Parts: sequence; C-alpha cells; structure tokens
Amino acid sequence: MIKNIFKESLELYNDYMSRTQPDYWEYYGFEKRRFQIESLIKSINHNFNFEKLITLETGVSSDPRDGIFGLFLGFATEKTNGLMFGVDINEERIEKSKFLFKEIIPDLNYLTYNNDSIKFLETTEIIPNLVHLDSWDLDIKNPFPCALHGWREFIAIESKMPSGSIIIVDDNYINGTWVDWHYSNGTVERITIQYPIIGKGANIYHYVLNDSSKWKLIGDHYHIHDNIKIIIQKQ
Repeated sequence: MIKNIFKESLELYNDYMSRTQPDYWEYYGFEKRRFQIESLIKSINHNFNFEKLITLETGVSSDPRDGIFGLFLGFATEKTNGLMFGVDINEERIEKSKFLFKEIIPDLNYLTYNNDSIKFLETTEIIPNLVHLDSWDLDIKNPFPCALHGWREFIAIESKMPSGSIIIVDDNYINGTWVDWHYSNGTVERITIQYPIIGKGANIYHYVLNDSSKWKLIGDHYHIHDNIKIIIQKQ
C-alpha cells in the first residue's frame, strides 16, 4: 500500500513540475530528481509499513528549479494523513517553503522551524519515520564539511527513529563518476570522483556498511551516476 502511495505521489509531483517548469522533461537537473525519486520507490520494502508518515526534512524545499524533492515527500505524507516538518537556518527559505507547500498541498500538515538543523534534531521531540537530510550544500572541491554535517545530523536523530524507518541523504557521488563543476567565472572543470564516495552521506554510508550498525543500505542505485541519494533503513 505505501509503495502505491509513493507511486501516486510521483505522478502528482510530475504533473505539478511539468505544468510549472517548461523544460521539466528535457532538463537534466529534473531528470536527476526523477531518478532519485524512482530509486526511493524501488527501495521501499515490506519493513517500511507505517500507516502514517511522519516526515522530517533538513534544508527545506523552497525552489522548484532545484527539483524540490521534499514536495514529492509532501504529497506522500499528505496521502497518509501524516505530518511533515522542515528545519532550515535560513529564514527566507523557510518563508518560501511555507508558501510553496500551502499553495500546492494545502491539506498537508506542514510545520517549519528556523533553526540550526543539528541543534534542532538533538532536542526535538518529533519521532519521524522518514527523514531527508539536505541542509548543507556540497562543495565537490572540498566535500568534507558537508559530510561531517550530515554525519552529525544522523547521530542527532537516528536513535529516536523506530525500527523500519528510512533516512535519505542527498548529494552523493560514487567512485568513477565524473562531474562538470561550474565556477562563478564561467569556466567548467570535469572532475572524476577518486574516493569510494563523497557527499553529504559519505560518513553515514561507510558507517552503515559496518556489520555492527543498526541500519542497512537499501536500493540498487549505488553505481556510477551523477548525484544519488543514499537510502538507509533501521533494523
């Protein structure tokens, strides 16, 4: 049932994006988001059997040109009569996100918090079963700060989540993937990833591969591809 809800939510997401973004079916940035959503849907298994989604996103979705992955999560959350929470340190993004979600999914129970994501996760009483970590932009020339931030977010929330819960971590590149990195002066550098993985979830990825972890990697999309989301599930 929950898998069908995600599939229906992808249809709603595609419908909204194609109506508002003229190049939705041509622009690679949007294709990348569709790939990420489809990877999540394929990863969902019978252990993720929550009747109501309690969704939490760090780094709120606010700009359609970024693909607003959180909007897809919002559609799915609303379909289960669930709750969605967003936290962001930038007040302007918070206001844009609230307006966007109210306009597109008016019946969604969506609450936002203007706060540092790590401090918020450390003290929150929210018990989410679906978390999207996306609050620190990846700098591919210096990927370590965002990986550390993603790790600290994970540590802050993972023990509060029930068995079967899923965490999604944005912006990761597998070894061998090449990326055209655009600089502000207009130049472009093609970079091939030399590490096993870099991105917001790099530390989480390695931790979860350890047999002692309470989490496991799910999905079959961990291959050379431009920008993947790491998806893990609590045992």
